[in-house]
Amino acid sequence: MMASAYAKLIYMPRPVSNRRKMDVGHRAKQFAPFAALRGFEESVRKKEILYEPRKELSEEKKQELDGKLKILSAGMWIQATYFVESMEFPGKGKHCTIEGTVEFFDLQIHLRIGDTEIPISDITDLSGNVFEILEEPC
Repeated sequence: MMASAYAKLIYMPRPVSNRRKMDVGHRAKQFAPFAALRGFEESVRKKEILYEPRKELSEEKKQELDGKLKILSAGMWIQATYFVESMEFPGKGKHCTIEGTVEFFDLQIHLRIGDTEIPISDITDLSGNVFEILEEPC
C-alpha cells in the first residue's frame, strides 16, 4: 500500500534548477571558517605551547660554555641553544636553537646571529666546527 502511494514520485525525473551554477571560488567562500571571536585562536595557540623551567647548568657545563664564548668572534658559523622566557609565565619559557653566522658578539652584552639577539646569560649551549678543538682530549 505504501509503495503504491509513492509510485508516481519514484519514477519522476530528477528536478533541474533554472539558476546558474555557482563557481567554485564563491562556493568555497560559503563554507569558509567564521571567526566569531577575534584573537581567540591566537590565545588558544599560546596556551598550547609547552613551557618549561630554565635549565640550571652544571659547573662543568658552565666552564665549557665559558671556554667556547672566549674563542667566539664575528663571522663564525655556529649553532646556539638559548632560553626564551615567557611573558605570561615568569620563570618558564622554551629552549630554542638557531644556526647561522655570528653577526655581533660582546661577552658583556649579547650574541647576534642573523636578526636574533641572544643575551649571554640565556645561552645554554654552543656547537659548531669552530669548537671541535675544545672537545678533543689532549
